[in-house]
Amino acid sequence: MTEERIHTLVLTGDAGIKSAQNVAASLLEAVENHKDIAVDTQTVSAADVTTVQTLLSAAAMAAARKGRLTMLAPLGAPLQATLEQTGFLSPNQEHASFWSPDSDQPAGH
Repeated sequence: MTEERIHTLVLTGDAGIKSAQNVAASLLEAVENHKDIAVDTQTVSAADVTTVQTLLSAAAMAAARKGRLTMLAPLGAPLQATLEQTGFLSPNQEHASFWSPDSDQPAGH
């Protein structure tokens, strides 16, 4: 069996509540079909707390399946702004490290 590479899922356009079902469906498909997923948000034009919750839920689902979902750096500006405004990047926030890339993780484009 060949070693599976990291699957990159590129989120584009509005990733907020208006598109929550589409974003969730894309993430679910990626989690069901790939062990390791890296999410690229560079071309996201809108994000909100729904985006944050959907990404955290997908990461939990991947972990439950013995996989991993990570974020590519740098995060798209709308997602970065949402994380800052809602306190998700605060050092004492439970999921703060999820939004930062690992040192061995490739950078986005």
